[in-house]
Amino acid sequence: MKGAIAALRGLFGGQPRPRDASETASPPPVPAVAAGDNLVVASGRLSFADVDKASADPLSWLDAFEAARVRQVPLSDDALGVLRRRATHSSAEALLPSDTARQRLLSSLRPVPGLAAGLETLRQTGLLSVLLPGAAEVSGERVADAPALSAIQYLERLTAEASLAGERFGSLLRELRAPEILVLALLLQSRRPASEGPSSEAAAEASARSAAGRLGLAADASQMLAFLLRDQLRMSAVAFREDAGDPGVVSRFAAIFNLPSLLNRDPPEEYLRMLCLMTVADLGGRGSAGLTPWKAEVLWRLFVDTYNLITMSYGDETIEQGKAALATLKANRPHDILESEMDAFLAGLPQRYLTLFDTDSINQHIRLAREIGPDDVHSLVRKTSDVWELTVVTLDKPGLLSNICGVLSHLGLDLLRGQALTSRSGLVLDVFQFTDHKGCLTRPQLDPLLSDVVAGRVDITTLLDASGPSLCEAAAPPVIYFDNESSPRYTILELVADDAPGLLHRISRVISRHGCGIDLILISTESGKAFDVFHMRRGDAKLTDTDILQLTEGLERALR
Repeated sequence: MKGAIAALRGLFGGQPRPRDASETASPPPVPAVAAGDNLVVASGRLSFADVDKASADPLSWLDAFEAARVRQVPLSDDALGVLRRRATHSSAEALLPSDTARQRLLSSLRPVPGLAAGLETLRQTGLLSVLLPGAAEVSGERVADAPALSAIQYLERLTAEASLAGERFGSLLRELRAPEILVLALLLQSRRPASEGPSSEAAAEASARSAAGRLGLAADASQMLAFLLRDQLRMSAVAFREDAGDPGVVSRFAAIFNLPSLLNRDPPEEYLRMLCLMTVADLGGRGSAGLTPWKAEVLWRLFVDTYNLITMSYGDETIEQGKAALATLKANRPHDILESEMDAFLAGLPQRYLTLFDTDSINQHIRLAREIGPDDVHSLVRKTSDVWELTVVTLDKPGLLSNICGVLSHLGLDLLRGQALTSRSGLVLDVFQFTDHKGCLTRPQLDPLLSDVVAGRVDITTLLDASGPSLCEAAAPPVIYFDNESSPRYTILELVADDAPGLLHRISRVISRHGCGIDLILISTESGKAFDVFHMRRGDAKLTDTDILQLTEGLERALR
């Protein structure tokens, strides 16, 4: 027995057996990686290389916030200590001492992966309450405990969401001009029950004014923020407490986007996108029970119906001399553009033009229109992120829109959205945004083909037919709706169809063959669906009932 115990002691309790060097050596330390000026990532955390230097730098907190967000790593304890001391001893003015610093923070608020976690860090260190008093004030220790941060986290995921709601609302998010204002609104929104109704105008204005002063917001951004804070609950109330399928309900809802107080460089549909996404984010941040498939469908339908309604009158309103926006545009024009040249270009264009495009784009359009002849096509192609934009200036002629869209289809380009505008004098300005995932676009190929097709030297339909069928069998029949009441000048066609190569070319070719001219078109492609609105006339009049019947039959045949 003793021998057995001794043997066991030798195995488990006796002297340990010698180990070779490979077993006793600790793993080599992971070297720190530079992450910016005075910033390093070590052991999966972001740290200041020199804590004393960071403590003396007023913008060290912003450097750390940006780097942690981009790299999606947490801050080290030492770095968190620097941020806490900064929050304790600094004012908002000291934290953001310059316009450059304020612009850096605004740019960092775009909803990309890592933003909510970065804002949570600012909240826990106290910096967020100094910058934006009242923002995301909760007592919990997790993002999920802060409804505003949960909503922002949902926005981060939205563009990659595989669901139908993700595809629809993710595309809206990508279209926003200033998504950082949406994030600000989510941070500042009041957490009240929906039964209490919209925020008071005074409270919304005060909150927006305070944020605008601290962050150096422009007037239009401040106005957008105030609108979102004032009407944050309006869309959900209409969608889920009223009959959102009732045209009267939709009409009353659409009226809030056409108030004179909202007329600035952001068109009404930008306000609609912002409010829709604020509603979606607020619901999506509550988990699966918040944004159910049914709620997502109701919100999407309300968005589409409202969008169509607020864009119906755009073709009737032409640019008027003496308006403040036009006076500002003239006062700030570059030295190479004469006031008379600007007046001639803008004459007869829809009023919407001044809200669709910024000052630099308008000046570029004026230069493109110089010395334009009957068969001339002046174009500009530029790329922003992964989206290409084609601007075409020419004089109106039969089949023009169909021919331009045919060229884009022939080159294998996927049309996302666009605007086609025709002035009362016959000047055409078409702007298309598209993707080129196949790498088909080359300027040496686009420019001559576009000119030849518009001038009639090349038949684009023949080229398209030679390349084979361009439309697949549609999963659902198209929705074709004509409105002869909303506009005193135009018949308005709303068309919703499954997107496919060459779709807009075929639609516009049918319209042209029926002798109809298009003065304004709004193009949008969302989640495999094309939503197109045409403002058209036949000769100098609206379409008759017979015209509408014949055109409907022609469109149905083309899209079958």
